[in-house]
Amino acid sequence: MKLRQVVSCFLLRPADETVLLGRRGPDVSTYPGRWAAISGSVETAQPLEQAYREIEEETGLDRSRVRLRAEGPPVRFPDWDLGVVWVVHPFLFGCAAPDEVRPDWEHVEFGWQEPRRIFELDTVPMLAEAYASAARAQERGGAERTFRQVREDRRHGAEELGIWTLEGLRQVASGLEASPQSEAQAAMQAACREALSLRPSMASVRSAALAAFQASREALDAEGGPAGVERLVARIQGLVAEREEAPLRAAAAAADLVRDGAAVVTISRSFSVLCLLREAAGRIGRLVVGESRPACEGRDTARLAASFGIPTELMTDAAAAGALAAADLLVFGADSVCADGSVVNKVGTLALCSVARRFGVESVCVASESKLLPAGFEPVMEEMGPDELGDPVPGVVTRNPCFELVPAELVPRIIVPGGPMERRRRRVRAGELADLQRALAGEG
Repeated sequence: MKLRQVVSCFLLRPADETVLLGRRGPDVSTYPGRWAAISGSVETAQPLEQAYREIEEETGLDRSRVRLRAEGPPVRFPDWDLGVVWVVHPFLFGCAAPDEVRPDWEHVEFGWQEPRRIFELDTVPMLAEAYASAARAQERGGAERTFRQVREDRRHGAEELGIWTLEGLRQVASGLEASPQSEAQAAMQAACREALSLRPSMASVRSAALAAFQASREALDAEGGPAGVERLVARIQGLVAEREEAPLRAAAAAADLVRDGAAVVTISRSFSVLCLLREAAGRIGRLVVGESRPACEGRDTARLAASFGIPTELMTDAAAAGALAAADLLVFGADSVCADGSVVNKVGTLALCSVARRFGVESVCVASESKLLPAGFEPVMEEMGPDELGDPVPGVVTRNPCFELVPAELVPRIIVPGGPMERRRRRVRAGELADLQRALAGEG
């Protein structure tokens, strides 16, 4: 899988607030015939600069003819068929000269459409989500809105929520250019403290808050004013870029462990594991997926794995454990990694790892270092509502734990970008995170 950054520019006609959409021509490399906003790859320029370039190239309008209204948080999604993870930077522009718009070779037609039509037309993937991201950014309270999304979201993975946390903190930083140095430092510390509490059970959100706090200390302590803020924003953007690449790099490193004809078992749905499966698809002779009840996220993993050409079987979690008797490898993701090497993951992982040890099958966790918890921090185990397990049983307490702790001795190998997460590196970094957490709390 490759990461590809693109801009998506929504031009609005001031008279009626309609959106310019173009139907892509037959000669474009991706999604021909689909409707799209003005778009293009981010090459060497910053996304905003690339947006102006694409508008001029595709419509003939130079930057004097458009006015930036808003820049939304990026929208990310994988196209498994193309082998690409798209990172879409959405922009909203007012168009001062709508009658001067002319399509270039990439489009067979342009049309000014009501925004609701984005949900009805045959568009490039996630166009509606990109428009919504830019439209919401016009409203006040960008960082507060982003934090609320992190706090309330139940659909996206932990890695994505960690990136959203960084983007919220970048929004805070971007608004501090006119603040005195001491006020900017205090504002960033307060924002990082708030971010730390958004999702207490998610290591990726916690580590995002701590990484941004470290960046703010380094950038703002050295220099205040616009220069210090610019340095801080650039560092947070760099942290986001690292996290976008991390699952792909970890998957590429873990794929080297899959030998030809291997029988592999996995559970639930992990983006890193899905990237591994696609990377090693031609070498996997059999894949067994535990469906991960009660939400059955494993069904999506099985569907995608089959689309990669892997011979795939979907089983209940208990049956998947039995399949380890004839397996070569057990792979799974992680919600959190503890300093001692234990791992927090979806319920069912502990049973699989225990059975894998009984049959001599290697258990491999595929994760990024953003999942590492501070030393001494006790992971919080989320429980979901009992209604997911069906009708209540009279006189019985129904529990629905979502995550569980897998002891370090059952996880001999944790693969991160670059290869195995060595014990010394894990302990040192967990200690650094603990120091940052204490400093952020004002304890050191």
